[in-house]
Amino acid sequence: MQILAMYLPQFHNVEENNLWWGEGFTEWTTVKGSKPLFKEHNQPKVPLDQNYYNLLDKETMKWQAELMKQYEVDGICMYHYWFKNGRQILEKPAENLLKWKDIDMPFCFSWANETWARSWSNIREKNVWANTFECKEIKIENGILLEQKYGTEEDWKKHFEYLLPFFQDERYIKVDGKPLFLIYQSSLISCIKEMIEFWRKLSKEAGFPGIYIVGANCNGPAEKVVDATLYMEPGRSKELFKQQSGNSVYEIDYETIWNKILNTRKPTLKTYLGAFVGYDDTPRRGVEGTVITGTTPQKFAHYLTELMAQNTAWGNELVFLNAWNEWGEGMYLEPDQKHEYEYLEAIPYAKKNYEHRVVDYKKNIYDTETYDKKEFFRIQERSDKFEHYLNLLDDWMKLRESRIYLTEFLENAGFNNIGIYGLGTMGRHFLKEVLESQIKVSYIVDQQRDKLHADIPVYLPDEQLPNVDAIVVTSTFYYAEIVELLSEKGVKNIISLETIIKECG
Repeated sequence: MQILAMYLPQFHNVEENNLWWGEGFTEWTTVKGSKPLFKEHNQPKVPLDQNYYNLLDKETMKWQAELMKQYEVDGICMYHYWFKNGRQILEKPAENLLKWKDIDMPFCFSWANETWARSWSNIREKNVWANTFECKEIKIENGILLEQKYGTEEDWKKHFEYLLPFFQDERYIKVDGKPLFLIYQSSLISCIKEMIEFWRKLSKEAGFPGIYIVGANCNGPAEKVVDATLYMEPGRSKELFKQQSGNSVYEIDYETIWNKILNTRKPTLKTYLGAFVGYDDTPRRGVEGTVITGTTPQKFAHYLTELMAQNTAWGNELVFLNAWNEWGEGMYLEPDQKHEYEYLEAIPYAKKNYEHRVVDYKKNIYDTETYDKKEFFRIQERSDKFEHYLNLLDDWMKLRESRIYLTEFLENAGFNNIGIYGLGTMGRHFLKEVLESQIKVSYIVDQQRDKLHADIPVYLPDEQLPNVDAIVVTSTFYYAEIVELLSEKGVKNIISLETIIKECG
């Protein structure tokens, strides 16, 4: 069982951070500026010997690599930032590591594919580095700092070609010979099926048997195309247990979260259960932050042991651990002045003791097989589908509020004559918008044809479809299956309503 620690490269100066958060801003800025917000609140956190390092210093990465080897951390999963049109940020530590072949630090990437924005931006899925450090004098329309867009094959190829030298490095972590690549918010990518298939093709052309994609925070259509999912913790579980204290900080009990994690049912898709050291994001969020209380090195050692046993029972070979150096969120293995090396010492302890606990977790899997799994997964799918469409509708309404219409995308793409696949809730709203434009809707495709009362011809999915400029799929939750069906019938231009909404945003 290998332990891979999530790794933040935000410990060096970059021009954008100077502009957006203040001159000289790095993760250390938030750490040094933090204050205790309630009784026994452990802030500020101070690295051992006040080692406020710079990741562009080679000696820093050598020290980290030696520490990892000493305490049996098998590698890192470094956050990778790639935005619209190939814009990058915080890429230098990874590029330096690629050059510094003498540093024995196994690594892989986690693509943090979120738009960077101000805290007041109405974008739902965004990364706000530090609410309390926003430069108020810098005026940015709509609050977007770095926009996340996914583009077309040309953009995907450019991204892959950048990654390829890293994949080819002997230190890059692979699963069955395939480069391991996490996508932090895989469910945000409407074109994920096409993009991953394209990357798999390029990987084979480069001499690999493929690329091993792990979708963190994954649900909906993305689950059908990734190789595995990751339950990233504590983010997945902490929202369920937030309790606001008198000073607005949310407090959650450490053991409560861990018990929730260890009682997770095994899904059908290969899924990694994530671990975490602790959590306190008040250095970044102030009184709007969340603190997981009751954390100790001894509790961490115990729960990591249990989680390794559970992952083994699930057939997993990796544990993704949050984190090596997320100091601004209180998730770090690196030594500090309070606990020194105690959290690192938990790693060899867990590795030594987890195997004798595996049998109990295998028994738990067996015991739950009497549960009606079909009904459970039916409910789970309905929940995922509801969340998927609610988020999509939210994005669509924000466009309408800004007087941006989806038909503008169709007109610019030259799609003047379309078919619509699916006349459910999203399909009906989309049809109404299109009928108010100059674009012609030649037909609808829907398996519930007999229940529809439309003035437009309706075809069943297995019937031969007339040629149009494009078919817009409004049943976006099942987009991957629908694309496969239509492609077999020879349909060329198929586009998801989700893609149109994302591209208009």
